[in-house]
Amino acid sequence: MRVSALLLALLSGLNLSDALRKPSNSVLLSKISSLTLRAGQKTSARRSSPIPQLQCTGGNARGLYDVDVMRCTNAGSDYDDDNVQWTCKASLPPEFKLGSTDVSCEGYDSPEDPYVLKGSCGVSYRLVLTQEGERKYGRRADGDERTGPASTGEKLIFWAFFTFVAGMIVYGVWDSCVRGNNRRPPHAGHGYGGSWGGDDNDDPPPPYTPYGKPSSSRNYGTQNGQAWRPGFWTGAGAGAAAGAAAGYMAGNRGNASNRSNSNGWGGSTGSSSPTPSSSRYESTGFGSSSRR
Repeated sequence: MRVSALLLALLSGLNLSDALRKPSNSVLLSKISSLTLRAGQKTSARRSSPIPQLQCTGGNARGLYDVDVMRCTNAGSDYDDDNVQWTCKASLPPEFKLGSTDVSCEGYDSPEDPYVLKGSCGVSYRLVLTQEGERKYGRRADGDERTGPASTGEKLIFWAFFTFVAGMIVYGVWDSCVRGNNRRPPHAGHGYGGSWGGDDNDDPPPPYTPYGKPSSSRNYGTQNGQAWRPGFWTGAGAGAAAGAAAGYMAGNRGNASNRSNSNGWGGSTGSSSPTPSSSRYESTGFGSSSRR
């Protein structure tokens, strides 16, 4: 009797010591048997900020459907009691299925604390298209960016093209304004009352009729009967180049929009997503646990 009483007192003391060490709002992660997570709800928090109870972090069906409720069950530990594995289930339309389902809980005193704050666990899951889903929504790459910006390669191509066009425009302006002066007829106004405007090379001569020839505005500033014309890049060419760059950008956006309509919705050009089926089945995902 004395030995039994001593053991009982010892165990009671250990339990009391453990209770004093951790408050009632903490629990061993390995002792959590199940979790029920809901969309739109936040976890509790003590050391850090709350996180969503349910968050889709990947999969080729991400953005097409949100899991409403998920139930996760402790499936035991593999290496030690802190490395808990989870089996999570959710009711989904037949177009979707669960991928990985990883549970994250807030360590009570630190990320290494085996005790976690009650209510602090959330699930990061991946949502994947089934064969039926691919028939309805089309084939999509994992982490599809159909609604995001252009890919890195497209951006590089556009900026290389834009830089080339801008460089040609600058060169054309320089060539017309600087080198073009050397191609104009020198001293066009000499012998007919001096220069006009102070620089013989800048302005065409006034309308006159030397040696009885009829004047013609088409011959002003000519040399050997050929009228001077602005360089290609200084006039319409520059506008065309700028227009080409703008057209490339618009076309690139248009192609991205077409890819969004084609890849996102199985080739349809509609602007809205097909509606998931009303029927439901239970999908299962598996994952590990972590403490933050």
